[in-house]
Amino acid sequence: MDKHQSLLRELAHELRDSLSPIRSALDVMRLRGFDAKVGHTMAQRIERALESALSTLDAFVIAEQYANGTASLMPVALPLQQVLQLTQADLTSALSARCAFAAADCAVQVLADPTRSAQALSAMLEHGAALAAAQAQIDVRTGADARSARVHVRFALEPGSVPEQRWFESYRAYGSSRTALRTARRILQLQQGELVVNSGTAGYCELVASFVRTQQASAPPGSASHAASSEDSHAPRRTAETRARRIIIVDDNAEVRRAYNEGLTALGYIVTESADAEGALRAVSEALPDVALIDIHLPGMNGYQLARALKMRAGSLRLVMLSGMTLDEVVRRESRVAGFDQYFDKTAGPRALHALLLELP
Repeated sequence: MDKHQSLLRELAHELRDSLSPIRSALDVMRLRGFDAKVGHTMAQRIERALESALSTLDAFVIAEQYANGTASLMPVALPLQQVLQLTQADLTSALSARCAFAAADCAVQVLADPTRSAQALSAMLEHGAALAAAQAQIDVRTGADARSARVHVRFALEPGSVPEQRWFESYRAYGSSRTALRTARRILQLQQGELVVNSGTAGYCELVASFVRTQQASAPPGSASHAASSEDSHAPRRTAETRARRIIIVDDNAEVRRAYNEGLTALGYIVTESADAEGALRAVSEALPDVALIDIHLPGMNGYQLARALKMRAGSLRLVMLSGMTLDEVVRRESRVAGFDQYFDKTAGPRALHALLLELP
């Protein structure tokens, strides 16, 4: 059985777990005659289940990218303490309360992609909390030698449990994490580091992440872009009175078009639809909208090609990618190159899109 089939089996299992509450919620609403109070509670359950399913899909896509080497990492020299600070900031309050961080040596510099490394360390802590004995403390300490620096995550196991290498064989994420230990290990390996499990003292387990040591820290990637975004923050923003009102939705899925048309119309927008790029070009030539929402996988001319054509015809038209793909770095980069002003996950819904449209310059 190849790795792709294994990944698909695990994805199917995780999605069924995430989506099963939706069926139950629908049954409850029908059994209660669609009572308004019950419906409100069930709507929250459905929303949580959908969020879980979408997070699972993204996690598996990213896991495969790391596995096949297509994921984009930008390792730089920086203090290990900075990676730990990013990790702590990403923890839930409940997990943070269980973790005891020993003071890190501020002088230790490592080669690391700060965001992805924090993602890997967070996964170690979340998995530790899921695998540890109930309420057991998760101890986090650092160590270093001349060539490497390490982060040790140590915790007591449930009676009878032992550390297992199979934790690194599965794409499954334990506890609240959406990053499997397999993926966390791959993140570290792509930075010339490693992630291992040690048994050590009986009844205890230790996950150890290692990084290559460097001599001097440099500014993390994205500092320039961060400065640019700070400058952009002074640019005028659209208010409720000046926001884009006329929108064209270009998507070959009729249900997606209808759902967004209904939602945006209820929010006060004037919406037109097109099922393909050719129809969109005709509609825009007849009446120029303020914003075009464009799916990428269109029949004939795709969304990237349509974006370029629209930018040439009407440079003032704002373009938003209506994406059904995981919005990873590759997709974001391609969208910017094609001329999109923003990108949006089509599963987020009309209200989230409304908030994004208010932020368009």
